[in-house]
Amino acid sequence: MIVMKSYLNISAPFDGIVTTRNVNLGAYVGPAGKGSDMPLLTIQQQDKLRLAVSIPELYTGYLKRGDEISFNVKSLPDTFTATVERMSGALDLKLRAERVEMDIENTSGAMLPGMVAEVRLPLNAKDSTFVVPKSALVNSTENIFVIRVENQKASRIEVKKGREIDDQIEIFGDLNNNDKMVLVASEEIKEGDFINE
Repeated sequence: MIVMKSYLNISAPFDGIVTTRNVNLGAYVGPAGKGSDMPLLTIQQQDKLRLAVSIPELYTGYLKRGDEISFNVKSLPDTFTATVERMSGALDLKLRAERVEMDIENTSGAMLPGMVAEVRLPLNAKDSTFVVPKSALVNSTENIFVIRVENQKASRIEVKKGREIDDQIEIFGDLNNNDKMVLVASEEIKEGDFINE
């Protein structure tokens, strides 16, 4: 008889809070039929939450495991921090984004599961980069380049584009900190043309 009664007890493998109850006293529940459409209860462990973010394909190379991010939720005035714990390592084919997850300690219970977070990601470049005005970049049919001025002569330097913010663009290429650039460049400026500094 005691063994039979133990089948009537339901226990969760962790401590948590019952957030949804789909049955009431006297309701029929069973392995099949109307009573099994929904779970009896939903239990959530709220002292540790998971923040999941989809990173667009363009920015996946700038983030790595262990990076610290900051975020806000609308209902709370504080700024919170979390560390990147897991990265999917693949793109979601619909969103063209990589899923990144952070674990958040929520011992105070201030945050609730399902809240929407506004996340600020530290998109630090792995390689040495430069930021120039978009007007300094030339998109020709052959390549993308900037024009460096050396001894008052134009020199085309092939570059690759990175992130864009307003009228600024990140570029990668064979450039040095002391290089002088033409701020408003065009295809009309040829290799070796005289540039008045």
